[in-house]
Amino acid sequence: MDTSHTDSPPGTSRLLRIREVLHLCGLSRATLYREIKLHTFPAPVKLSARSVGWLQEDVARWLAARIAQRGPAYDAAPRRNASAAQESAATADRGRDRSQCEGE
Repeated sequence: MDTSHTDSPPGTSRLLRIREVLHLCGLSRATLYREIKLHTFPAPVKLSARSVGWLQEDVARWLAARIAQRGPAYDAAPRRNASAAQESAATADRGRDRSQCEGE
């Protein structure tokens, strides 16, 4: 039987605990609570007297908004793929091999 917590019933949202939120967002605990106080991060849901959680959908929306804020410079930057890097390394190796042969 699958007991993973990643599947939630339709129409509901999974609650994330603070460790998972911090891991997903890459923020420190102090920064997270500062962002909540400034109303720039979703507020937690109170679960009990000493327990809170964040709706997964809220955190996902916050992350998507942050990604959208990075601007077009990231989208326009040329990206080297792995094959281009390998070809460049192979060309450099051939150049070194030739210089070593000529030096003999």
